[in-house]
Amino acid sequence: YVPPTDLLPATSKIETIKIKVSDGSTVNMKIFSVGSPEEYLSHIVAVLHLIERKGLREQSKTFYGEMRNATAALQALQKRKALESKDGADDEQSEEELSEADKVELTQSQGIFKDSKSKYVKAIEATYEVMRTLLAGDPLTQWDRIVKEMHEGDSWAGPDGKEHKGSRLKCTKAFSDCLELHKLTVFSPDAAERQRYYIQQGIRKPQRASVRQFIQRMQQLSGYLEFLPTLKNSSRAVATTKKGNVPFEAADLASVILAALPLSWQNQYNLTHSTVPESPRVLTPELENIERVMKERDGDKHKSKDKAAVASPTKGKSNKGSPKGGSFKTAPKKAKTEKYCQRCKTHGGAHNTHNTSECRRYDKDGKPTGQFGSKSSEKHKPFKKGGEKGLAYMTSMLEAIAKGQKKAAKGKKRKKRTYDSSSDSDSE
Repeated sequence: YVPPTDLLPATSKIETIKIKVSDGSTVNMKIFSVGSPEEYLSHIVAVLHLIERKGLREQSKTFYGEMRNATAALQALQKRKALESKDGADDEQSEEELSEADKVELTQSQGIFKDSKSKYVKAIEATYEVMRTLLAGDPLTQWDRIVKEMHEGDSWAGPDGKEHKGSRLKCTKAFSDCLELHKLTVFSPDAAERQRYYIQQGIRKPQRASVRQFIQRMQQLSGYLEFLPTLKNSSRAVATTKKGNVPFEAADLASVILAALPLSWQNQYNLTHSTVPESPRVLTPELENIERVMKERDGDKHKSKDKAAVASPTKGKSNKGSPKGGSFKTAPKKAKTEKYCQRCKTHGGAHNTHNTSECRRYDKDGKPTGQFGSKSSEKHKPFKKGGEKGLAYMTSMLEAIAKGQKKAAKGKKRKKRTYDSSSDSDSE
């Protein structure tokens, strides 16, 4: 059972009712219909506390004691009569006086028993009615079913599953059994044992929760143990099974709380204490001092990290593309400079496409070189030297190749004709 887990839908509208308690005041109580397991358990605890405030539990206990005393007096009277009937009596006057005294005692005991029983039954009925009034929906249906099976059937069974013949009268123990059976509609039979294990092993202090909040929550979870079903009361229990619905002792709970803290907090506590914690009440201020120290230490660490980040802003960035073996830094790119030609700017022309030293339009005296916008001379274009001669040579070579191909084609035709004429002569 993990109380923070909400497995059931929350109620859309919470209904409340005013109930008068023994001191004459009224309290507003919520009527439970749906909710989480923790909300259900909190409601049961609130109902039991209300029964206590109405004085129903104390009345039941008082009237039940009076019934037991009256029953004991009647049993003693019957035993005394049985002894006197065996021994006999010599004096008739004495016998009459004793019988008259016995009659008075018998009458008083019977009257006390009858009156106490009536008040006891009334207090028990009021207890059942309080529980039923504060339930609604499916929880109320389950409660009515359990009470009917317990008190109106030919047999009944308690939380341990053992069946008993006959109907059961309403009493304090019967109400407790009905309540335990109702809890089993929400919790498992070993809910208390699961809760103990969860508190001891499954809880760690959240970072956002303060020490005081965490200790209060642990005390609340420990208090739930008393009201949860335990394996001892189920059909799975054996003779050596112990009750699990027992809250932690103060020293045990304090040790569990300390073990749920971060290891650095535990070490800090052990440095200043040579014994285990005594109780959560004593442990709270000591842990708050440790909490304050740890917050200051964490603040100093964050400040040092921020200073380091400001001093080296590139720290922490990924070195994607850099060699793995070292801290090689790529050379920064050179800034792009604009080109400018003073000659073209002065005498006319595109001055931002080249520099003055690369100018081919004007010489250093500002005279046109003749290379820009006209055919280049053979002096400046050595790759054009002898170009016309080369073109004529290539033309003559192509013409010679074409003539050779024509001659070869004519020769093939002549050979074919001679071959055909020779073959014809042979056939004759």
